[in-house]
Amino acid sequence: MLKLKFTLLFLFFISFGFSQEIEVKKLEINTKLDHFAARVVNDKVFFSSNLVTKRGRAISDHFSQELFGVYSGTVGNNGEIKDAEMIKKTEYGQFNMSVTTHSRDGKYMYFTGNHSKKGEDKLKDEKVYNLLITRAEYVEDEGWTNFVDLPFCDPAFNYAHPALSPDGSTLYFIADVEGTKGKSDLYKVSVSDHKSYGEVTKLSDSINSSRTELYPFVSTDNKLYFSSDRKGGKGSLDVYSYDLENDDPEQIAVSLDEPINSIGDDFSFFLNDDLSTGYLSSRRLRGEGRDDLYYFSGFKSKN
Repeated sequence: MLKLKFTLLFLFFISFGFSQEIEVKKLEINTKLDHFAARVVNDKVFFSSNLVTKRGRAISDHFSQELFGVYSGTVGNNGEIKDAEMIKKTEYGQFNMSVTTHSRDGKYMYFTGNHSKKGEDKLKDEKVYNLLITRAEYVEDEGWTNFVDLPFCDPAFNYAHPALSPDGSTLYFIADVEGTKGKSDLYKVSVSDHKSYGEVTKLSDSINSSRTELYPFVSTDNKLYFSSDRKGGKGSLDVYSYDLENDDPEQIAVSLDEPINSIGDDFSFFLNDDLSTGYLSSRRLRGEGRDDLYYFSGFKSKN
């Protein structure tokens, strides 16, 4: 009897230990094309993927840069994305858009697009259509309409990867404007009713590094997640977290453990409201294409 109790107790602890481990699963929607930046909004999931020809080949612009579109689907079992199709939009034809963030009610969407005016690529010393952030509004029976480029987006610089705070009052993003510490830094701006915006502010040096910061996301418990290729990571791009409610001046951004981070590029981290499941984009070993989507469960915050 004593042996049986010990065995059951042992099995309990083993089972409990396994239940706390993070599981990362490659999604069936992945192909040889890029799939990244999954975001769950109510009963839908939005993600970015290549614009393709009728033969399924990726479309590129005149600068040989591949073009992307935003797709939406429904969340199936174990995070699988079902019934995906390109979002319905008005006013614009086929154009480059990716990496969305949405208001809690799903009415407003911010995404990365391109300026209609040319700016300067200082590294290549040529004129290019730099990235900017655009806001769109969803109108029933019409789709996405009322596209408005955010007023602070200067054509001379890049602005990308928007991420709304849970209460919708702050928009985080990356930019390479003057004063940027690395190739791109994290910035924020206040949002008023999704119609007006405050002064752009760069996040602190405890978050930004001398390298590249990308893909911010803020969870419902107000933690900032982003990717960086700073020194000390497990791969080229790794996911980091920073507690926005912690006012400790000594706080630094913390690299997430495996299997969220790998020796490959890991980015565009998204955490569901349950704070334990979500989506990750990665270019890791045994992937289907270049950038693939993964679903994870059993996550616990490090901060």
